[in-house]
Amino acid sequence: MARANYTLEIYLQSEVEDALPMFARTREEVDSAVDRLTAAAAGFNHNPAMHVAERPKWDDMPDHELRLDIDPEAGMAALRYFGPDDPAGQVTLGEPSSARLYRDIDSATEFPTNAAITLDHLRAAVHEFRESGGRRPRCVEWQEADGW
Repeated sequence: MARANYTLEIYLQSEVEDALPMFARTREEVDSAVDRLTAAAAGFNHNPAMHVAERPKWDDMPDHELRLDIDPEAGMAALRYFGPDDPAGQVTLGEPSSARLYRDIDSATEFPTNAAITLDHLRAAVHEFRESGGRRPRCVEWQEADGW
C-alpha cells in the first residue's frame, strides 16, 4: 500500500497544555505528538481526538475519529474508533488491565478492562491511522463498543 502524506489533526485539552490543534504530517511529528499526549495525560480535560484533514466531512464534521486515553504510570492506553470501517464504533481489545482508562473523561465512563494496549501499540496505531488516511488501524485488535 502506497503511503500518502496525510495530515493528522490532534485536539488536546489538558491542565498541562492547551494546544488546539496539533498537526502531524511526518512520522517524526506523530512521535512528537504521542510524546506530548503521554506527558499531558494525567491532566486531560477531555479525551484527545484525532482526524485526518484530507478525509470527507459530514456537515463540517469528520466522517471518522480516533479518541484515546493514556495511563502513563501503567504504560497503557486505550482507543476508540469510528469511521468508514465501522460507523458504529469500536474500542481496542487488549489484555485485562488494572489501568484506569476512560472512554469518556467528562462522564468518567471507563473503557472495558480488556481494552488496554501498550504505549508502543498506541504509537503504532496512531502512525497507521495517519498513514492509512483515517482508516481503523489493523496493528491492534478491536471489539464492539458499548455505545459511543
